[in-house]
Amino acid sequence: MALIDCPACHKRVSDKAKECQHCGFKLATRSSAEHDRELRRALQDKRDSILSQSMLALLIAIAAFAYFYVAQPLPDSWQAQLAYAGMLVGSIWFIVNRVRLVFLKKKP
Repeated sequence: MALIDCPACHKRVSDKAKECQHCGFKLATRSSAEHDRELRRALQDKRDSILSQSMLALLIAIAAFAYFYVAQPLPDSWQAQLAYAGMLVGSIWFIVNRVRLVFLKKKP
């Protein structure tokens, strides 16, 4: 029994395994076309997941900004601090996810 790299997530799995226990990629014997299709499907699932996280981050940032704009809390209140934190966390999370998407597109 040998360990091989999963084509989708590049983690080590047994060569006897029917699918990767890390990402669910089907490793069973297949034709080259089926293998390529499965790899594209796995990459698309990962892109969709990152895109969903990106949209959630953007929603958090926009909701925090909308609350800050509509409610206009006092600058030193906990509501204002919470709105600042929501805008900051949502914005940073959004940017990180967009960078992850760029790097995912550069993978062969």
